[in-house]
Amino acid sequence: MAESSGSVPPASPPHPPLLSGGWYHGMSPDEVLGPGRYPLHVPGDKSVRKALLLTLGFGPAGLCYVSRSGGLICSALTMLAVIMFGFPPLLIAWPLSMVCAAIMASGMHAEYQGR
Repeated sequence: MAESSGSVPPASPPHPPLLSGGWYHGMSPDEVLGPGRYPLHVPGDKSVRKALLLTLGFGPAGLCYVSRSGGLICSALTMLAVIMFGFPPLLIAWPLSMVCAAIMASGMHAEYQGR
């Protein structure tokens, strides 16, 4: 067999897996592993008193103070129940949303204080 006249290409090190972050290791706990730095949204401190007042005044829509998606879902389900069964579901949904708002806000308050 005849020898080739071409040269041997230079060796290149293998690339690190993209999900491991490669050689970069985050400096802050607010970063995720990956090929770059991605800042994460840190939820702020939520007042339990304010959460209770908003849910007392606005019902399930007041949950949006603590959780937008939770408030919108709870409001939509409450409206659906009111349409189907009349106003008695409000007697359950209103206090239940107040309890949920207080629990969620106290959890966010405790997490914020722990940082």
